[in-house]
Amino acid sequence: MMIFPRKLFHSTIFRLTLLNAAFFCISIIAILTFVYFATVREMESQIKHRITIQITQAQSVYKARGLEELKKQISEFIEEDDEGLFIYVLVDKQGKTIIGNMESWPEDFEYSENWLMFDLESRNASEAPHILARDVTFPDGTRLLVGYSLKGPERAKKTMFDVVCASILLAFIITGFGGTMFSGVIRRRLEKVNQICSQVIGGNLDVKVPLTGGADEFDHLASNVNTMLARIAELVNGLKQASDNIAHDLRTPLNRHRIRMEGILNHPLEPNKINENIKAGIEEVDMIVETLNSILRISQAQAGVASGHFVTFDLSMVMTSVIEFYEEFASQKHIAMQSSIPTGIFAYGDKPLITQSIANLIDNAIKYTPKGGSISVALAQYEQFIECIVADNGPGIPADFYDKVKERFFRMEESRTSAGTGLGLSLVDAVAKLHRGELLLQDNNPGLKATLRLAIVASQDSAPPAA
Repeated sequence: MMIFPRKLFHSTIFRLTLLNAAFFCISIIAILTFVYFATVREMESQIKHRITIQITQAQSVYKARGLEELKKQISEFIEEDDEGLFIYVLVDKQGKTIIGNMESWPEDFEYSENWLMFDLESRNASEAPHILARDVTFPDGTRLLVGYSLKGPERAKKTMFDVVCASILLAFIITGFGGTMFSGVIRRRLEKVNQICSQVIGGNLDVKVPLTGGADEFDHLASNVNTMLARIAELVNGLKQASDNIAHDLRTPLNRHRIRMEGILNHPLEPNKINENIKAGIEEVDMIVETLNSILRISQAQAGVASGHFVTFDLSMVMTSVIEFYEEFASQKHIAMQSSIPTGIFAYGDKPLITQSIANLIDNAIKYTPKGGSISVALAQYEQFIECIVADNGPGIPADFYDKVKERFFRMEESRTSAGTGLGLSLVDAVAKLHRGELLLQDNNPGLKATLRLAIVASQDSAPPAA
């Protein structure tokens, strides 16, 4: 039973809730205190105003009609005071009472700024009301004291004080209870996220944080966590698949290379045969190195490492050079190459990666286009992006595999018999994303139309860099 309170008091949410409750209670205390003192001040001001009015009226009567009329006026004051809250006493210059509802002038009183404060004599000392009064002395030595009983206002003040204290206590109770409930709700929802994270730490990536459907901040957090977990699972599966594909695609050439080297050691051959085997071994090693370099380039592109090497370069010249390089390979397969490359199109990005991507697209087109086929290469610039288009009339790729062929080492079954690593389109896709673009694959009826789309960066210079 003590585990929950211990967890609760160690919860940051509960502490923040208590802090918020403390600020709320302090605000309530400040407001109620202000209201209390403002009300008390207003009540005292009204009492003083009423006493001052009667003192002023008595002075006017005395000045106009003398002492006898003043006595009559005091009698009227006493008769009109149905609640018996006012105190009147008129004494002569010897201190003898002339008229009033109090026997004599008070002896024990406090005097402050023309105001007197004393206690009215009573058999029960605890019930003796405080009297706030003011006195005035007339020219003949006669003195008049007009006071007001503070029994009612003091009762009201006590009631207000009790209400303020009760309100503060109630505010503490409500905010404490509310804080406990609030922190409990938040803790339970965060606990679900922590449980999912614990399962992920344990190696289970096939989990999701449940959504409440309220579309609140926690649902937004849960949605982001689920998206992150899905991305992690995708990367882990991709890594596993990449590892399996690396093992599958590199095991054969490595074994071949090892057998060839053992054959040279164990079975002496003619110099020409040795040279042929060494040359074949070097080609095998070159293919392995190229595969590893391709993996490295894809990883760098996906991580955005290459973005630090962006420059403005003439894309038209780059594509023209790549096309000229591959024309000889195309002619060897009797494949016609057509190109439409406008001059003066500049791109801002990683020049080697974009060059390699264009080469990969043309190389794939030549590789899978049958003898006597044709390939077209085009370059186009639009308002927000540039497109490098390579189209062929080969067998093409089924639409269901457009996304799969962009994965590392993925090769369709009919491609397994041909040389390659399955990294060409993966690199092109990674380079396109690095340049805020995309790799589009479409049916060319027949064949495949591959479009490398690159975004035009706003900071890119429209003109070529100065020589």
